Amino acid sequence: MLALMKRLTNSVFGKIVVMIIVVGMAFWGVDGIVNQIRNGLGANIAQAGSRGFDPTDLDRRVESVLRNMNATSEKPVTKTEALEDGLVDQIYESETARITVLGYGAGLGLAPSTDAVLEQTKSIEAFQNPLTGELDATLLRQRVQQLGFTLDDFEQQMADDLTIQTMQVAATSAVNAPKILNDVQILYFGELRNVSWFLLDALKGAPPIEPTPEEVKAYYDSNLEQLKQPERRGIDLLRMSAEDFLGEVEVTDQEIATIYEATKSERFSDPDQRTYAVLLFDNRDSAREAFGVLAGGGDPNAVRGAVSNVLQTSRASEVSDAALRDAMFGAGKQSGAMFGPRDVNGQWMVARLISVQPGPVKPLEEVSDVIREELAGERAQLIFTEKMDQLDESLAAGYDLGQVAANLKIPVISFLPVDATGVAESGMRFGLLNEAQEAVAQAFRLQQGELTSRFDTANAIFVASTREIVPPSTPAFEDISDAVRSVLIVERQNSASLEAVNGIIDRIGAGTETFEQAAAKAESPIETLPQPVTRSSASQAGIPGPIQQAMFGNPLGKPVSLPTGAPNTYVILKVDSIEPPSESAMAGVGNELAAATSNALGQDLIQALQSEISKSMKLRTNQTSLDAYKRTIADAP
Repeated sequence: MLALMKRLTNSVFGKIVVMIIVVGMAFWGVDGIVNQIRNGLGANIAQAGSRGFDPTDLDRRVESVLRNMNATSEKPVTKTEALEDGLVDQIYESETARITVLGYGAGLGLAPSTDAVLEQTKSIEAFQNPLTGELDATLLRQRVQQLGFTLDDFEQQMADDLTIQTMQVAATSAVNAPKILNDVQILYFGELRNVSWFLLDALKGAPPIEPTPEEVKAYYDSNLEQLKQPERRGIDLLRMSAEDFLGEVEVTDQEIATIYEATKSERFSDPDQRTYAVLLFDNRDSAREAFGVLAGGGDPNAVRGAVSNVLQTSRASEVSDAALRDAMFGAGKQSGAMFGPRDVNGQWMVARLISVQPGPVKPLEEVSDVIREELAGERAQLIFTEKMDQLDESLAAGYDLGQVAANLKIPVISFLPVDATGVAESGMRFGLLNEAQEAVAQAFRLQQGELTSRFDTANAIFVASTREIVPPSTPAFEDISDAVRSVLIVERQNSASLEAVNGIIDRIGAGTETFEQAAAKAESPIETLPQPVTRSSASQAGIPGPIQQAMFGNPLGKPVSLPTGAPNTYVILKVDSIEPPSESAMAGVGNELAAATSNALGQDLIQALQSEISKSMKLRTNQTSLDAYKRTIADAP
């Protein structure tokens, strides 16, 4: 067959056939596969040296990140949302950086031993038996399976983490900041400063500002655009939540009593007290022997060889050792439950639960309202779920907002015309519009009478519609002349205040007026700190941030002004003293600052290492494969 094909390709007819095949392959995308093979990527999305990852690896990483995020998030993020928000791209970039480092390490022959991987695995508490504190193979398999890994995948992940850790440690080992750099840091953070200041009412004693009607009108005419009111819209809003249907549910006293009896010991009783024996031994063998005696029902007092044998009675909250607390107070733990042997600070602990003393149970009358509210809430939530489907059907049918609300038996809430930020002309804000800000924003993009999409929040669903549109306009002068006059007065007051403050700063700086003379003219007492402060002690003393910046950002004797937030009132401040830290102070902060500086240098070296690795390693990527993976997310139902 090969010989025949070779003879055919030497003929004109054969060459035409080959051309057709090649064009067909290009048309069907086989050229992309050929390019992958030529580039040595195979099915990988990216590869650096001998290390790479394929779509399955990337998907596993995306799933892991989302699982960790959603474990603590009130609103879970879906894979589709992660793709739309760019999170998948960020994970891709992180993984390419990771394989670049691993590819470099593989080229150097770096690979952790099996023993090192095993020891690292043993140190992970999630894989440890809660009784013995040792690696539990069954627990390991279960946890790894929950994470979506095989044992081989997990072992490789651990080995990779150790490789990266080894490279980082190698880059930063024996890194110590030079003395000159430490000394600079110590002088910077240990420097002591004190300041003086006084408060200045910049317009104190100044004549009132009284603009003439002509000046007010001229100000109005020159600021027509700034005085223009934005477009406002009268918004009709439908808000639907489970609370709207509480009136449609009924909870009987019998249901409350049934739930109370079934759950009172777990939910409506005070925490129980438990008595347990805790024994400590010098060696593991003695602890194991004692474990067998206690597990067989032996008397704790009859156990020999214990360094400590204590009978304790406590509540779960009083036990600091998490493993012991779980063994003695965990769900389903009854008298006879065992714990240990476990290494605790060089000694081996064994414990046995002796007895359980339940806490007092609250009477039904005290908790019936709680149960009633919970049951009603659950049933209202079921109705709410049904109403969501009904809402979608009404929106799909093209009903107006009034018809939709009538079908759901929910009122429409109508608001005064507001701007796009939800503020009425009077300055009033509405909390509901703020809660429904996404629906309001879409309503401003639609025509009058059109309904927005359905917007879901953590507590409610919103649909909005524009009832009326008030176009942007500049109010007539006669309608806002008083407001314009007030704005003009404030503007002139601000200008006069700033001019007065700058004049004082300039005079003190030029030496034509002393700091004390300026304070006397302002009829304001000069204040100072009770003692000099450093940058760190200034924060601890509660000195405001702007004052700290002025204290440590200006040279000795230079006056500065700071606004106080009150109208026309400023702080006039100058640095009185700058003292280097004492020898005792330098000794006190020296070690801490030296460690921090060395750590910062180590981080810089790690970044430099990563940069050099990126330059030296050729990262090959397959955009086609990455795009195909993204399409599997985008096209998922």
